[in-house]
Amino acid sequence: MESDKYAKEILKTGFVLEIKIADALRRGGWTVISNKYYEDDFEGSVREIDLLAYKVSKVQHISVYTTLLISCKKSDSNIWALLARNINLKDPNSDWWPLHAWSNDKAILFELSKPGMAKTYHEDIIKFGVHEVLSVPDFEVFAFQEMNRTSGTPQNDKNIFSSLTSLMKAQAYELGALSQRKKSPSIYQFNLISIIDSDLIRLRLDGDNISQASIESEHYISRYIIKKNEIFSRIRFVKASCFEEKLKDYGNLHETNCRWFDRTCNTFYDGILKDWKRSSVLIEDFRAKVRWPIYWAVKHASGAQIETAGISLEWNEKDNLPSVTLLEDQVVIAQLNNDSKLKSAVSSALKDVYRYAGEFRFAIDEIPF
Repeated sequence: MESDKYAKEILKTGFVLEIKIADALRRGGWTVISNKYYEDDFEGSVREIDLLAYKVSKVQHISVYTTLLISCKKSDSNIWALLARNINLKDPNSDWWPLHAWSNDKAILFELSKPGMAKTYHEDIIKFGVHEVLSVPDFEVFAFQEMNRTSGTPQNDKNIFSSLTSLMKAQAYELGALSQRKKSPSIYQFNLISIIDSDLIRLRLDGDNISQASIESEHYISRYIIKKNEIFSRIRFVKASCFEEKLKDYGNLHETNCRWFDRTCNTFYDGILKDWKRSSVLIEDFRAKVRWPIYWAVKHASGAQIETAGISLEWNEKDNLPSVTLLEDQVVIAQLNNDSKLKSAVSSALKDVYRYAGEFRFAIDEIPF
């Protein structure tokens, strides 16, 4: 038996590349999971993504995860060619600023749901000093081909397409599965990377002219159907030989994500009790904390039984403080305002839920009809 025959042949596969990329990630401080399985909901089969890597930091009460989903491909005989054209950033049928993030924190979810927030996120991240990871593409990649390294003959796009679809489907699976397994307050921001251990070129088409350029990386905004919904995803092609250098900016992205989500969280809570849209997001959390203290105080004062839904919050513009409103008469309200134990419990709830530490008072919820 030739002692090194099998070792030489395995070098032609992508397994060694996966190990090298995983080692680079660990050197960069990333936690790495290799060959993570996910469910392909379209084909009803189980597949795997080559690498999942993440960094996590605690920001306020939230764990912020910056996540990389990585596909690794190798080809000795073929190079990867990306066909590109001039980009139109005003194209109404494209989304050049896709953001794939998941959170179970109500404050973050509220802020992320604002119109245009994905584009704002991209612009802010770049202003904070992240250079390449989320930059606007220089060109629109609209097709790709593997091409023979020697003859230049186009082969097909099978391996490239396989890399891209595995990334998008793995991302869709993770976004859908997080709600089942993640209970503590968290935010996950996803990035898709297709690594090729071969040459990477851009073929730019401009009318009848085609220019060729060797490149280290390229951004591709992919449009795909996942679970019968059209989605856009940013996928970054990266040459394997350049990956460790490119990885540095993803480390910057994690630090910047922490800053951005910290600021976003503060934005939600700043003056929240003056804004019903924001305060209503957390009203059930507030009611859950004050329900029983108010219930027993009202029962003691009047014998009545108050429903949780009857507890609400309003901002009193005249006195410049919040009112905890109840469907009770003035006599009961006056007794509640003189109940120091109750007021202490409600103050604690206002601080825990709304980060409000000022004065408040009980008031009548005046229903006009």
